[in-house]
Amino acid sequence: MLAAFALSANAQEDDSDKNFFNHLSVGLNVGTPGIGIDVAMPICDYVSVRAGVSFIPNIKFSTDLDISGSPTVSGYTVPDEVEVEGKVGFTNGKLLFDIYPFKRSSFFITAGAYFGSSKPVKAYNKEDGVLLSLAEYNNAVEAGTINADKIGAELGDYLLEPNDEGNVNAYIKTSSFKPYLGIGFGRSVPKKRVGCMVELGVQFWGSPKVYCEDHKLEESDVDGDGGSIIKTISKISVYPTLNFRICGRIF
Repeated sequence: MLAAFALSANAQEDDSDKNFFNHLSVGLNVGTPGIGIDVAMPICDYVSVRAGVSFIPNIKFSTDLDISGSPTVSGYTVPDEVEVEGKVGFTNGKLLFDIYPFKRSSFFITAGAYFGSSKPVKAYNKEDGVLLSLAEYNNAVEAGTINADKIGAELGDYLLEPNDEGNVNAYIKTSSFKPYLGIGFGRSVPKKRVGCMVELGVQFWGSPKVYCEDHKLEESDVDGDGGSIIKTISKISVYPTLNFRICGRIF
């Protein structure tokens, strides 16, 4: 037993010398990934691991979309326009590895991934069920009960039809798994009790896609300004990341 205790103590001392998971820091973050909290531990003198979560609170904005046409039969009440509310916000977890090429320098290279929300932007009619009568009218047109064209909200030349609940829903979809690369200065586990970091990098979230209900919009679906917006969005395959972190070493 004495021999085992001596060997265990010696192994712990060796791990301490190698800086292997022997410290822990907690950090608060603010930047383009949002507001977040994380923890970090050293793997060795040259590599640390960080894990945490960050979020951007929902930011809302409103606009109006025109309704094309009018019912050809009585009994259906359709507004001339619909007020649409947009919402920007997301929550992501992260697992990052900070690599310090020089033992005495605070410069680091980060590789890892963010993962979580895949719909950073959403849009929907502000008043629930406001287009219910329009949905019923379009269902009658599709069933052949009414001989007329469908009616919907106009996005360029594309017609946004409400669902059976009388709502219009659109969103931008990205990958939920986002590989990350970055560089920065600072120690994820500070040598003193308190430290700070600044980091610049990119999240690779794939080619964003625009959906209305379950239909993916293509550039050809929407002419004019709407089509150019979709074309621009689909080319933004990375999300720039600028992050500031203040951290404290627990042990």
